Amino acid sequence: MGIFRRTVKSENAPSAKARTCRQCGSTSLKRVLATYPVPLTGELAGRRVDVYRVEMDKCRQCGTLTPTKEGKAKIKRCTKTGIEFFRQHLAERPPLPKGQLFGAPPPRKR
Repeated sequence: MGIFRRTVKSENAPSAKARTCRQCGSTSLKRVLATYPVPLTGELAGRRVDVYRVEMDKCRQCGTLTPTKEGKAKIKRCTKTGIEFFRQHLAERPPLPKGQLFGAPPPRKR
């Protein structure tokens, strides 16, 4: 039965490195999808980009969320797009008064 031959990894091959929590050092991690908020700085200070469905490792001991390699790439892409969006749309409108989140409501028709 030559078609069912299995190949076994060589003993010299490197093994996978165990993921560990940065906070407590635990190796008991679970993959989850979560929202990752990115506060902006510089000319966009006070604004935030929320990146949805980021792949993260959640520590089962302390609950710390850490983005995976793929999650970090998504955060980088989405933050870049969010900054471009804010810069494009903020140039069109005058700044809002401090503490006001939205523009004045349109006048009512009577």
